Amino acid sequence: MVYMLARAAMHCLRLIPRPLAVFLIRATAWAAFYLDLRHRRIANVNLTIAFPDLPASRRNAIARTSFQNTAMNLLEVSRFPFLDSTNIASLVRYDTDCGMNNFHAAASKGKGILYLTGHFSAWELLPAAHALYGHPLSFVTRPLDNADLGRYLDSLRESVGNRVIHKRNATRPILRCLKEKKSAGILMDQNTSLQEGIFADFFGLPAATTTGMTLLALRTDAPILPGYLTPMRRGSYTIKFLPPVEIVRTGDRIRDIKTNTIRLNRVLEDIIREQPESWLWGHKRWKLQPPGNPQDLYALTEKELRRFLRSRAGAEAADAPG
Repeated sequence: MVYMLARAAMHCLRLIPRPLAVFLIRATAWAAFYLDLRHRRIANVNLTIAFPDLPASRRNAIARTSFQNTAMNLLEVSRFPFLDSTNIASLVRYDTDCGMNNFHAAASKGKGILYLTGHFSAWELLPAAHALYGHPLSFVTRPLDNADLGRYLDSLRESVGNRVIHKRNATRPILRCLKEKKSAGILMDQNTSLQEGIFADFFGLPAATTTGMTLLALRTDAPILPGYLTPMRRGSYTIKFLPPVEIVRTGDRIRDIKTNTIRLNRVLEDIIREQPESWLWGHKRWKLQPPGNPQDLYALTEKELRRFLRSRAGAEAADAPG
């Protein structure tokens, strides 16, 4: 039933005029923000961690717009069958300052590209648009719990020329992809298990972070290219590629993994600071915490959370040299 309802909704969004579809999506997301108390609370906790000095009204506005930008994924994916190389420029363009210049800098190394990205804006559209501009890639996704819906979504993702790699046992296909000098994308801005990652600071607080991107770069020497989608006025988007990230190599494998994973987190953090409304705030990014920290930050009251953040900031200040 969920699969059939989802397909019916996407079919309707595909048929109605785009301006009306955008209005309906954003209105539905606006209503969901006020009705979905659980994810609204998660977003507020995350925003308090990331921007503790922001007033509540500003945090609320960021979270509400984030709900709307995230919901745009449903509309954009539903309309993939309408997109091709002749019309993609009417919806998505590359940034003139941080765009294809950085892409070509990464591609010139001839070792494939590891795209570093996260859940920014309508993130499903980023690889689709890049493929329609002539640069197909493989990208890692987590299979949906609803297998039928997952297969349908994957068929839409691959209809524009990309390849979906499911998260489980993704390393081998990515290595094969890079060996063939092709490209692969990884979203590394969500909580992961400590079997697949480490604690790395994110907005100054430890977050369980995948080490997959770092390990692949260290093993293959493929350049890491940060890329993300920026929502523009009137429902269009801009693709931004930042300069390739230089991987630190000291010969100490454990140290290199931690150092580079922290650096990649910092890149994602800078993107979020630039456009906080576009990130997915409704995910428990700090779900896991190391011993000594509260083990469930999302169960704390705001007063308790702020007390913990202040105590941590005070301890770091005391430990700072000088």
